[in-house]
Amino acid sequence: MNLYCSYYTKSRYITQYMLDRLSLAPGQLVFEPSAGDGVFIDEILEKEPSVRIVAYDLNPEAIGILGKKYRGVENIKLRQADTLLDSTLDQLARKGGVFDRIIGNPPNGAWQDYDKRKVLKEKYQGFYVKETYALFLLRCVSVLKKGGILTFIVPDTFLFLHRHTSLRRFLLQNTELQEILIIPSKFFPGVSFGYSNLCIITLKKSESVDTALNNEVTTIEGLIEESQMDDIRLRNNLGDFSVETIKQNEILKSASSAFLIKSDARIRNLINHPTCTVGDIAYCVTGIYTGDNRRFIRVSSKTVRGSKDYDVVPADRINYEHRSLEGISGHNCFIPLTKGTSENKYLREGFSWYIDWSVAAVEHYKTDPKARFQNPQFYFQRGIALPMVKSRRISATLMDNSVFDQSIVGVFPKDERLLHYLLGFLNSQIARTILLTINPTANNSANYVKKMPIVIPPIDVLEEVDELVKDIFERVRKKQSIDAIQTELDGIFEDIFEQEPMGPAKGLLIPRRMSKGPESTLGPLPLPFH
Repeated sequence: MNLYCSYYTKSRYITQYMLDRLSLAPGQLVFEPSAGDGVFIDEILEKEPSVRIVAYDLNPEAIGILGKKYRGVENIKLRQADTLLDSTLDQLARKGGVFDRIIGNPPNGAWQDYDKRKVLKEKYQGFYVKETYALFLLRCVSVLKKGGILTFIVPDTFLFLHRHTSLRRFLLQNTELQEILIIPSKFFPGVSFGYSNLCIITLKKSESVDTALNNEVTTIEGLIEESQMDDIRLRNNLGDFSVETIKQNEILKSASSAFLIKSDARIRNLINHPTCTVGDIAYCVTGIYTGDNRRFIRVSSKTVRGSKDYDVVPADRINYEHRSLEGISGHNCFIPLTKGTSENKYLREGFSWYIDWSVAAVEHYKTDPKARFQNPQFYFQRGIALPMVKSRRISATLMDNSVFDQSIVGVFPKDERLLHYLLGFLNSQIARTILLTINPTANNSANYVKKMPIVIPPIDVLEEVDELVKDIFERVRKKQSIDAIQTELDGIFEDIFEQEPMGPAKGLLIPRRMSKGPESTLGPLPLPFH
């Protein structure tokens, strides 16, 4: 087990790029907040031997090794200390920072015991304390002098996840973000995050908020080979990559101040300035967690994907008629459960999963501290099941007469006439692009689905989509290809969203509290937005 969640930087491509971004000069004071095996220190001394280096590491073994390695090197000061809590750094932060340059590869997600987490919450109020790399960023900016430069290699999740909104706003208002280079985690030895990439962030501590907000940050992505980092460093062949420049003030004003760098300006505009969102027209919720799935969940057969270690439910124990939140007292107490990713889009082939709905089991779900009997008002309701785990395509499916578990985001239209339209939209290519832009990690969540912009078109287009979705239902039931109809739907949604930046056209169904145009021609709808 890697107790300190430290992954040492071995790649010369990475270290050379970061050293170039640092722009070292003789006599500068450099801070390395998580020194590890000293790879950055070695590179710094090779490039500019006269700089003064202060290096911290929490691991006493690492400091011991570094002490032997740099014995007699007078311009290096080593300290075994916790960078996040060290009192000396507190004093330097209160002075406004003293370091000219900071370089680091901070630990990612290191476990904090509950006592330390309480201290961190008190010290870094308003910031998410369970991600150590995010706190390292915050801490190191505080001890960087104005005009000083920092370069870090960290997961890219701080760019868009909700929990890092405070950190993004702090950086946007207090630093000038010079460059953010997105790189695959496979470039980094010993690390391969399935849920995100890594990024190298280079910033300068700003003299003022106005200067920071007027700064333009460059983002670069699209690297395939590690050697391409030399092209970025030397500014060669930049046309081979996706390079964007965005003013920090625009990012600050965006939804959750997120860096929406995974798509073009049109998609970003839709997300940042929506006329209507999925959350406006539908409830987006997650379902039940039993606290012990192996005990309470059964599978229809061992051929079901992900069914290893689950027992098969006997046919005589299944109850398809039960629609109540109250438990079942009889023998046939297993009811359908919508769970996981579907093989098909639009319709699932019957039920593969079942959940114990006995009186004792339901009582357990409601009272056991590990279980979550969440959003029960939506159990057995007609809606859409969107898997939490992303795949190369979205497989949203109709959901009815079942309970759904926490692997599903349940989407329930506030007006049922929008059910097929929403189902078609969530299975469209533009919906996938929007969702990946909002949250590029491997997981969907209800909060991100709520933020998706959606355009409600005139009634004739709604009816056209409705009929196409019904045609897809028939084809899925007959095990026929839906590719041609899906392509047609993709085109319709592209046309619908192409018009969105112009504002709502006459005839659009827009929630009245958000409408800036004429009333909808669809007729009076009982949408609960007033």
